[in-house]
Amino acid sequence: MSSKGTDLRGYLASVETETYCIHKAVNVESEIAALCSEATHPIVFDKLTGFDGWRLADRLIGDRGLQGQVLGCSPRSVIQTYAGRTAAGPGPTELHADGPVRERIWTGDDANLYRLPVPVPSEGIEVPYLDLHPEAFRAPVISGSIAVTKNPATGLQNCFFTMAKVVGEQRAHCYIFSPHTWQNIAAYGERGERAPMALVIGCHPAFELAAAYTGPHPGYSELDIAATLIGEPVPLVRCETVDLQIPAAAEVVIEGFIDPEPSRYIHTSAHSDTHTPFISQEPFFDVTAITMRNDPIYRHIQPTRFTDHHAICEFIIAPMLYNVLQAKGLNVHDVAVPMRSALNCGAIQMTAGVREEVVEAVYAGMTNPFFPRLTVAVDEDIDIYDTADLLYALSIRVDATADIYTLANVRSFNLEPQSREIAGLPGGLLRSGARYGIDATKPPLSEPERRVHFERLTARGERRVRLADFLSD
Repeated sequence: MSSKGTDLRGYLASVETETYCIHKAVNVESEIAALCSEATHPIVFDKLTGFDGWRLADRLIGDRGLQGQVLGCSPRSVIQTYAGRTAAGPGPTELHADGPVRERIWTGDDANLYRLPVPVPSEGIEVPYLDLHPEAFRAPVISGSIAVTKNPATGLQNCFFTMAKVVGEQRAHCYIFSPHTWQNIAAYGERGERAPMALVIGCHPAFELAAAYTGPHPGYSELDIAATLIGEPVPLVRCETVDLQIPAAAEVVIEGFIDPEPSRYIHTSAHSDTHTPFISQEPFFDVTAITMRNDPIYRHIQPTRFTDHHAICEFIIAPMLYNVLQAKGLNVHDVAVPMRSALNCGAIQMTAGVREEVVEAVYAGMTNPFFPRLTVAVDEDIDIYDTADLLYALSIRVDATADIYTLANVRSFNLEPQSREIAGLPGGLLRSGARYGIDATKPPLSEPERRVHFERLTARGERRVRLADFLSD
């Protein structure tokens, strides 16, 4: 069975020259989180104290250059390429009798979560009004897995990301945001059964981008989308103890069943770079087996500022917004969610013929489901991947009396610190929030006299001569 393009090892080989390789011994519980948070390139640790034979990898797709390598496109066309491929529909998968992820199989007492090098992601804080102390937040959390469940009636699988807190040898507590997963849990419950789930750890990053896909995919799963992104059939194998199919070349798979009765869950982190919400009601996950490759690589996604956790989640927002704007016929060049906005700023790069087109684009961002809180529209001469350039546009091109829009009482959710409970829906995922948008574009093409006042200065000789040519011998 070929795993070309479908495994983590092949990807790591392709980015080897850009990778930090750490050969010193590292403490998983107390050091990994800070080191992964500080890293700006792919990082691999090959000596984990107390976990002989394991490696750990993180920061694999944190910028457009790395994402372009995953998708085989230029860094400046990542969102357009992703949007186009996901719109193309499912790719082929192939079910195999065996695969690398089944080289080692742990069941029974051997299927012990504490045998995995799971980091503790954050220090924790004092929350006096909830009687929470730092120790309550210091739990190992499996934050780099793609969770797989399925609908028992249709057999259709669904993938999502979860924060699985290790609370026992065969038990984890899982934050579940995916509505499809809750539907699957309920469907099994109606049958008097518990829903099977598999946590897939360590795939080619195309699988992670596929798992982040938000949009219609009738009759196929995110694993089929991964095949489209990769451009070749994806090998799958059956799980050992549950009726699910998972990537054959994954590094680790944790199998088990979801206990549908939610219980008090303390959040160790959130995309907003806070702990919000501090507490929610989430289900447990009981482990029945762990399978893995020989000399496995544990894929970690450090969920504090600003890492693959944010880079992957951008693919929930930016492609959806780009598709909406394209469908409206607007002259949109690119869409980005700057990592340091913690998923809360959507930047739209466009050229407007008339002002109304900018207003339409900004409101499209403001009414996008759940994200982002802030939408900014800029011209093509502003680099939406450069927060300093965005700040320039916000500082120079905005009329504060006319170019700032607000929208109240839109859908938000419980990870948003500014959100409020909706009357009659206390404690749920769905909450109420507000959005704002800013037109930071130059005057439109229909107003050339005003537009010329905002053209940026160009140094004489710029783009014709380069300092590097004069520094070289």
